[in-house]
Amino acid sequence: MPSSAAQKRPAPRKPRGRPASTPEPERFLRIAEAAIACFSELGYRRTQVADIARQMGVAAGTLYLSVDSKEALLHLAVMRLCGEGFEGLAVPFPAPPVSQTVLLLRKAVAERTRFPALDLLLERRKLPVFEDLLRLGEEIYDRLASEARAIWLIDRCSLDIPELGNLHRDELRGAVLASLIRLMERHGKLDHGKAAILARNALEMLTWSAVHRRRNDRFHADGIMPTDEAAIRAVSVRCFAVMLENAEKETA
Repeated sequence: MPSSAAQKRPAPRKPRGRPASTPEPERFLRIAEAAIACFSELGYRRTQVADIARQMGVAAGTLYLSVDSKEALLHLAVMRLCGEGFEGLAVPFPAPPVSQTVLLLRKAVAERTRFPALDLLLERRKLPVFEDLLRLGEEIYDRLASEARAIWLIDRCSLDIPELGNLHRDELRGAVLASLIRLMERHGKLDHGKAAILARNALEMLTWSAVHRRRNDRFHADGIMPTDEAAIRAVSVRCFAVMLENAEKETA
């Protein structure tokens, strides 16, 4: 019969140190979600590794076991927003160049900012009717709403990272804005300046309703919006269509 000393012998401790070289993807998912929350709220410059660790409920030193820098945290956040998986990542995850992070976003933006209804209206010679403009508004609203989290992050970090600012101006918002301006110049018979003002106001109205009013912070929550998402979408899309339909009369 074993002695009492042998029965009470504690199990050997596992060696301490860095996590295994192939961690569970769920850990990187938690890190990415925390990074998205912090970067979207504070921007890139103001966000510290400690903020992201606090969002996760861990110490900063624990987080550094999985990533080597704030740049790496930004890349994980972008991977998550772009639908990339976390299998097989090195530990600690090294920071790629910022250009690689922006390239990943640029590819996603190119794939997700296609607007067939807008392209069709630009190809047609006849004037768009109100139903055409409603469909266009629905298409833009739904795409913006589906990409709200990515837009929040890019919007907040674009002032701190020039490459993200260029992406936001030229490809995320710029591409659809340029197409709307061409549509107004062609069918509304407006000069470029008036067409640009009209298109920008119509797009900003949709963007606020589809994206920014969803942010639960003191800058965007005004307490007067209805909670019926379908009603918000319907009213916003109709306002967008009315603005474009009355372009010539309103800006003459």
